[in-house]
Amino acid sequence: MKVVFKSFALALMAALWLCSRTRPSSAAQGARPSSESKPSGHLKAGLDALSQNHIQAAIHELRLAVASQPKSANVHNALGQAYLQAGQPDPAAVEFRKAIALQPDFAAAYLNMARALEMRNDVDGAQTFCLEAIHLKPDWAEAHDALGVILGHQGDLVAAKAEFESAIKSEPNNGIAHLHLGADLWLMRHPNAADAELHQALKLQPDLGAAHYYLGLIDDQQGRDTQAIQELRAATEMEPDNGQIHDRLGSILERQGHADEAAQEFQKAVQLEPGKAEPHNNLGLVLLSQGKAGDAIRQFQRAVQLDPKMFAARNNLGLAYLQKAQWDDAIAQYQSLLAVDPWDAEAYYNLGVALKQKQDYPRATDALKKSIAIDPALPDAHYTLGVIDWQQGKLNEAEEQLQAAIQVQPGYEQAHYILGTVLRQQGKLDEARQQIQTALRLNPKDAGAHQELGMVLRKKGDLAGAAKEYQEAQALNQELANLQAATLTTNTGAKELQQGQVDSALARFQAALKLAPNFARAHYELGLALLKKGEKAQATAEFQKARTLDPNLNPPAE
Repeated sequence: MKVVFKSFALALMAALWLCSRTRPSSAAQGARPSSESKPSGHLKAGLDALSQNHIQAAIHELRLAVASQPKSANVHNALGQAYLQAGQPDPAAVEFRKAIALQPDFAAAYLNMARALEMRNDVDGAQTFCLEAIHLKPDWAEAHDALGVILGHQGDLVAAKAEFESAIKSEPNNGIAHLHLGADLWLMRHPNAADAELHQALKLQPDLGAAHYYLGLIDDQQGRDTQAIQELRAATEMEPDNGQIHDRLGSILERQGHADEAAQEFQKAVQLEPGKAEPHNNLGLVLLSQGKAGDAIRQFQRAVQLDPKMFAARNNLGLAYLQKAQWDDAIAQYQSLLAVDPWDAEAYYNLGVALKQKQDYPRATDALKKSIAIDPALPDAHYTLGVIDWQQGKLNEAEEQLQAAIQVQPGYEQAHYILGTVLRQQGKLDEARQQIQTALRLNPKDAGAHQELGMVLRKKGDLAGAAKEYQEAQALNQELANLQAATLTTNTGAKELQQGQVDSALARFQAALKLAPNFARAHYELGLALLKKGEKAQATAEFQKARTLDPNLNPPAE
């Protein structure tokens, strides 16, 4: 199987969405002084309910206010606000238009109309109304900030930057404007300037989760993974219902080897945003890495269902079928993928692997040759084709393909080992020994390579050397058997730990380590069990052992 794909590209709309929550301008802002400046009755009750986020109650009261004051621009604007906060831009726009018709210089109504149109994805119309609000109130920071967000959604980052700067010039302590400018600068790839603006935003308004989010993105870009995790955790505390933050945090945790925690974050992202394909794909990848192919398949299927053009998810679904040995499903998946993209060398390679497992060698060979024709630098395609030729007794063809794999990837241990086997069968003993010794330099614990080297040495008459290699192969095979048993025991313990059976799980992990003292995952799981028992010092020692044996196994992020 070939490496999995991830398609994590932050689109401009997604990047600015996080910090552009609709904030309708107040009902009275920009209106002429009148007796309505001190609202009473239904209008006051509606505005009070709106300020407390009791949206339906606000709509009810403000409709009554409109019925009693149909020619009040303030009342129509207030009702539009309530609809807007309820996520109903269409009736909101109707009310804002009425407010503007009643009072053509009502700047707040123009700005609210812009936000309603933006919510409807009519960014051109939103820009028009926003510009009119600024025309009426040239120094209005909120309007400049809103226009900056709209321009950012249109992809005009330079113009957006100018608007955010205008907002800050008019209102230096506007934390939201500093946040938006920081996000814009990040998108423009000015991380240092973005960092300064985002920290200023937090200084002015410490509860801005989006500022922590973008600081986390900057840290991620700069390779500061620990700081990135800290910033994104702070963002999730302030914005616990934002799936985008959980998804990004999960990606960094996964990259750092925190698979369990990454899975938890992706689960939250999926729950919060079930209609987005990317979190499903990311969760599937973590599950696949944990050997949970069945669960991964369901996530990839959902991702593909949500976005049929998401080739990464379709490829990953095929890989999950391969891991589950569902060869027919894998074949069907890659054939459907290739029907859409007939130039995907990886898909042809994976299709060849699935057909090989079905022992359909002619079709597997055809798929692998197409993969190589598209991308001759794909070493696994050459290797797999060489193995098929070898299995069919085509030794010369096998030698050619295995040599090609090594030429592309000189450190390809398995290719050296199998090439050595082919050369031995051809009677080229010196060349065979050279290839197998290279394989063993790359991986001294390859029992099969030791066995093969013993066969070569025996044919050359070096019986003592052959016996030594056979003994080494036998010892490594026993070690492998112990590791397999330890893996099963550790898997059982991990399930018990998830079910709260800490003592039983701890005993399983200790038994696994008796079988395989250098099994990194058993040390890691033992550390988790010890943490649950409150034995932090011992847990830390186990995490350190796990990390020494496998650098990808990091202690749980605090």
